[in-house]
Amino acid sequence: MKKPYERTWHLKIKLAPFKYLIHQKKHEFFCPFSKTDSYLNIYKDRECEVQFYNLQQCDYTKDPNPEGEKYIRYVMSVEKKLGNTESYNFLKDNYEKFCIELNEENWSLIDDEHLKYLTSLFAMWQFDHSQINKGQVRRARLVRLPAGGIMPYHRDETASKNLRIICPIITNELVKNGFRTKEEEAFYNFPATGHFYTYAEHKIEHGVFNESHQDRYALIFTVTNIDNLKEWDREYYKNKMYWKAWARGIS
Repeated sequence: MKKPYERTWHLKIKLAPFKYLIHQKKHEFFCPFSKTDSYLNIYKDRECEVQFYNLQQCDYTKDPNPEGEKYIRYVMSVEKKLGNTESYNFLKDNYEKFCIELNEENWSLIDDEHLKYLTSLFAMWQFDHSQINKGQVRRARLVRLPAGGIMPYHRDETASKNLRIICPIITNELVKNGFRTKEEEAFYNFPATGHFYTYAEHKIEHGVFNESHQDRYALIFTVTNIDNLKEWDREYYKNKMYWKAWARGIS
């Protein structure tokens, strides 16, 4: 299998603030399937090991997107075929709300407590202020995969014009990121170096397998209107070097 992921070289965060936040909020991580006001609640009776701590909340005054509508219709059709009438009706009765929830760009509400952790992240990814809609950070959250836990293979609802970004915060060499097509399966370890990873999650199934005795934590979010991570990473570096040179010129 050709390497299914990309990693940034220049875009990189300091891990210490997020490690501190994880330490402070360890007991506030929750099973996403437990939320009765989310479409994910249809999976409440299925095995759940992944836990979330949201840094942003959904703004339900916003609009849905075609990808979200397509995704929720797909899930409804699956539940109907499986004979899960209760789940199907739950999705049908809340269709408009869940379509809004499935547009990751609507996850933009931030409280004061989390703003200090996200400000530097926003500035880093939106370094080019001439391109207002590019690099906006949406649906930022911390994700815990307990020791021995599995995040089964899946695809996400991220729109093809956006990128799903992963930054391991606490991990080890026994945590494997799996990628699977109909023909192949491959595993990779993503170390906690502050770098960001992405992959074509709408084209390939992915999962995470924690074979260690340590909980794995990662920062996961979506960035808008970026279709080439390597190019954006290079532009970030060029922008950084320009301002360093400019500062030296006026010092």
